Amino acid sequence: MASRYSIVQYVPNPITDERINIGVVAFDDNDVRVQFLNNWSRVQAFGREDIHFLRDFAKRMNFAASEGLLFPGDEPDGTPKHERLKKIARGWINSIQFTEPHGSLDNVESLLEDIAQTYLVNVVPTKTKRNRQDAARITTSIIRTTLRSYDDKPALKEMLKNDFPVKGSHKEHKFDAVVANGQPYFAAHGISFEVHIPESLQDSISWMISDVKESDPKLPIGIVALPPKQEWQDYEKLNKLYQTTISTYRDLGAEVLQENEVQPWASQTIDKLVAMV
Repeated sequence: MASRYSIVQYVPNPITDERINIGVVAFDDNDVRVQFLNNWSRVQAFGREDIHFLRDFAKRMNFAASEGLLFPGDEPDGTPKHERLKKIARGWINSIQFTEPHGSLDNVESLLEDIAQTYLVNVVPTKTKRNRQDAARITTSIIRTTLRSYDDKPALKEMLKNDFPVKGSHKEHKFDAVVANGQPYFAAHGISFEVHIPESLQDSISWMISDVKESDPKLPIGIVALPPKQEWQDYEKLNKLYQTTISTYRDLGAEVLQENEVQPWASQTIDKLVAMV
């Protein structure tokens, strides 16, 4: 899947057009990731003004990215992400500006790390391990984007629920993302093996799958599992846990998915739903 990136720049004086890089954004059809400077002293000296508004913009950019949006105020309307960002890059004339997006063959995570090291001065690149909350965000973001891609079925995007109770044989369960319209059509939940996870979390997801499948064996359940990275010192231990756990989830009837498999799985399920209505 093609990835793209853009540089966020601070232009204190549009007349002189002098600029300094303050952040980067990397994105594809499913995900948006941003990173900003962690040392703003150079920017303060460059602009010679209060830069509180830049820090505030960085926070709002991070929030927008968590919602699958490119920038504060971004409004998905069927226009591809890179076209929306290109319009902003060409149209904004205030002191915060974006460069026109460029393509890359890297995935979003690798691309973000690379462009942060290349374009951001005084930022210390970190390879942050993603946790359960990150897995939940990624799961919801990809499914939301997939639903929005059905331009001729705008009602689909209203079916995404993050608090819909899915009935099991013994109790109701809350998944990260449920596509439902009175009744659930499919459910998805995220878990990360990039970090050490408690046994109680592994077991609670097993219980969710088995209880729901006992009640409705045909309901598709996707478990989005972020695998550990081979370059990490604790890879062997994490990978052993990863392989054992996903095998259990599959035996219980769930579809275990990596990030790049979520969109095709969701699309396949949505296509069946569209054919029914």
